Amino acid sequence: MSLESVLPPSGFAWRAAGWLFVVVGWAAATVWIDRDARQRFGRSQPWLQLLVGLGCCLAWGSAMWGIWAGEAIGWLMAMFVASYAAMRTAMSREWQQGPLAAAMQVLKDAAHVIGMHPDDVGRRPLVNVGGAGRTIVLLKKDGSVYGGREVKRLDKTSSRAVACVKEVIGDAIACGATDIHMEPRSTEVNFRFRVDGLLQQDRAIDPNEGKAVVSTIKVLSDMDIAERRLPQDGTFSVVRGSERYELRVNSTPGKFGEKLAIRLLDPGGRVLKDGLGGLGFRDTTLTKIRELVHRPYGMVVVCGPTGSGKTTTSCAAISEMDGLTRNIITIEDPIEYQLDNVTQIAVNTAAGLTFASILRSVLRQDPDVILVGEIRDQETAEIAMQAALTGHLVITTLHANDAPTTIARLIEIGIDATLMQSALTAVVAQRLLRALCSDCKVKYKPSPEELNRYGLPANKVQRLYRANPQGCSECGGRGYRGRSGVYELMVMDAELRQLLVGRPSEAMIREVAERQGMKTLYREALYKAVAGITSLEEVDRSVGGGGAG
Repeated sequence: MSLESVLPPSGFAWRAAGWLFVVVGWAAATVWIDRDARQRFGRSQPWLQLLVGLGCCLAWGSAMWGIWAGEAIGWLMAMFVASYAAMRTAMSREWQQGPLAAAMQVLKDAAHVIGMHPDDVGRRPLVNVGGAGRTIVLLKKDGSVYGGREVKRLDKTSSRAVACVKEVIGDAIACGATDIHMEPRSTEVNFRFRVDGLLQQDRAIDPNEGKAVVSTIKVLSDMDIAERRLPQDGTFSVVRGSERYELRVNSTPGKFGEKLAIRLLDPGGRVLKDGLGGLGFRDTTLTKIRELVHRPYGMVVVCGPTGSGKTTTSCAAISEMDGLTRNIITIEDPIEYQLDNVTQIAVNTAAGLTFASILRSVLRQDPDVILVGEIRDQETAEIAMQAALTGHLVITTLHANDAPTTIARLIEIGIDATLMQSALTAVVAQRLLRALCSDCKVKYKPSPEELNRYGLPANKVQRLYRANPQGCSECGGRGYRGRSGVYELMVMDAELRQLLVGRPSEAMIREVAERQGMKTLYREALYKAVAGITSLEEVDRSVGGGGAG
């Protein structure tokens, strides 16, 4: 007869609750030790094997002798986990600096285990991405796999660095980051991810481990690991499941060591699968822009600040074209998306391949459509406009704040107004707004003062949405998930072309364009806020506010 049969019902319930707590604790400890041991020691054996063995004993003992036996095994598990934590702390650099430093490190480790940054315990984790590094395959610049058998021949520090690189990249991909920043400080090395346009703290590691991580990334990127005084650039790839990502690496010397900035590129172009229709255009604007990019000739300029999605919009337009019946050639620096049935050429300044020199050569290739990655100088702009005049469709990008500013910017770099009158078809300005998480966004009734500030009619806007400060598991506690574009389309009609003759100001161009039907970026952003796609706070942050626009 088992012990449970002689216990009163209430006592059995408490024992069952305790046994359930032991099971949950065992599962959490198993996941943590596996992840922590891989990061610190390069492998999780034998600690993981021992803990799994204790779990099997827990199940067997509970089945044979009841919950009392399970609790006894639970105490053994707790002692094992405590021994592992003491061992990892004793081996750390902080233990050698004194018991107080070791205790502080234990607290930091505990914060890291639950997904928080050690110096920012009040933060929620980006996403729950435990074990993401185990699905990452590292590919060197030459395409060979790195991190397989050769890692087993590395010393403990190098093996741990490889595991850390996989873990960081896996976490960055899992939370949708576009950039990874590795920043050395006096006492630690910080990792930050750019998620939805904003940098988010991820983790911190020991400076000595940070140096090994930098060396690992440099080897992957085919960079000189001995050169630490000069900036360097490199590339490598990773495979996660069936998805492949290209990583562009830049190293820059700093006070406490080399800072790395890693851009994650999705060459498969999953963001382009719906073409222009998946980028956030309003229906009326989408119809107009599609009509413009399917014309046989002319020049369309996509403008905006760095990181506003200009390249994505340009490539989305190209992806909607029929590459079998049209000769499409792109000139990019670097190539970010792989487009089917499109000839893509990368700029290589060191080899003398500039935008202007490649563009001249491309014009002899009988192109129908030319994508010029960026206009940086007068020569490139003039060649592109001449191409637009001679029966080619040219799509290009330019750094400018809005559509009217683009005209002034082209005049500044020396483009003749007469050439712009004939070649320029339209200008598209854009920004990216963080989209509210659809699972946790908060509805509220705006005050009359708030509506008046943004120029919104009180009789039509009865409710708005804001981000939930606590977030949820779907958005990783940020309150926002993904981004949506806002666009300002200025079509060059007869009145605007005539206006170019007298070197007009930006204000004059904007006035005429709005009179002809152009919706400003600010008005388009407010529309998305009223539609519940984003918040007014995000409108202010991304587009700027304070007026009706």
